[in-house]
Amino acid sequence: MSSEEIFPIFFGVWILLGVLSFLLFFMSKNTKLKKKLWPPFVIFAGLLFIGFGYAMGFDGEPLFIMVPMVVLISFLNIRSAKFCDSCGKTNMNQNLLSPAKFCSKCGEELL
Repeated sequence: MSSEEIFPIFFGVWILLGVLSFLLFFMSKNTKLKKKLWPPFVIFAGLLFIGFGYAMGFDGEPLFIMVPMVVLISFLNIRSAKFCDSCGKTNMNQNLLSPAKFCSKCGEELL
């Protein structure tokens, strides 16, 4: 398949992942499920992104640059997300150096 044929599939899958992640991680109040699924979800999304990149013709040097960047972004996403056990809110900390300590909605300590 050519990259012109793969891109619409990539785009559709990415929209589906976005909708599913929004419903699961931002609309749901089930913190136990969120904590369990967040790391595998982020890793799966990163691998999927690399896989689509490779399928669309990124190999060699572009892939050599893409893989470490996706690993870093995935690590930071996993590290920055905290889920409040009290109200169920997903807290995404924008400060890369220190994770959030308190819920931005209810003020409870994040574990």
